[in-house]
Amino acid sequence: MKAIFKLTSIIFLVLCSISCFSQRIDVRGKVVVFDSIPVVNANVIIKSTKETVKTNHLGVFKCECNEKDKLIVLAKGFNKYTIKVKKKNNELIGKLKLAKIPKAAEIAINKGHILKVDSFKELAKKYSDQKDYSKYTSFMDIIRNEFPSLQISSGEIIIRGKSSFYGSSAANIEIDGVMTDYSTLSNLSPSNIAKIEIVKGSDAAIYGVRGGNGVVKVTTKK
Repeated sequence: MKAIFKLTSIIFLVLCSISCFSQRIDVRGKVVVFDSIPVVNANVIIKSTKETVKTNHLGVFKCECNEKDKLIVLAKGFNKYTIKVKKKNNELIGKLKLAKIPKAAEIAINKGHILKVDSFKELAKKYSDQKDYSKYTSFMDIIRNEFPSLQISSGEIIIRGKSSFYGSSAANIEIDGVMTDYSTLSNLSPSNIAKIEIVKGSDAAIYGVRGGNGVVKVTTKK
């Protein structure tokens, strides 16, 4: 009986080893920042084996790993990024974000991670003006916490100190260059908002009569 048990155990272990081996797959991926700019010479660490491969001048990498493995992407100036490997998807994309540290963009360039320097600098400047509003549940929640000087009343946003000859004190609302109403604004997902500006006084003169009560100017993420 002991001999049979040992033999059964050996067969089981062999089958497990064969099964594990058969689950190894070849994957190809690309690491980018701002959705399009390749991140060069980034470290891609295979979690199961701790093996490291690097991205080439196009941000592309190739490796072999388990079908449900994880790849850890590291590059100076960027946040760590984890890619989940799936058997049916061996074309992987790692979308890095600049780390929230001083001169993160300069660090990334100096470490040789960026070859398209001009495009990268332009986008880094653009995105540095964007604020993360995803922690809020609604636009109204954003206004209450980020702009306490504003009032929300009966579906209108009121900039204090403003009044109108037409009987309404409601500020006008602009989303991505288009004038709209509060209902459209309230339906925006906070995570999709890049920037909110309160335009008032002489700065609102470019809107003519419509700017008399100020303008809430919203820019969404493109």
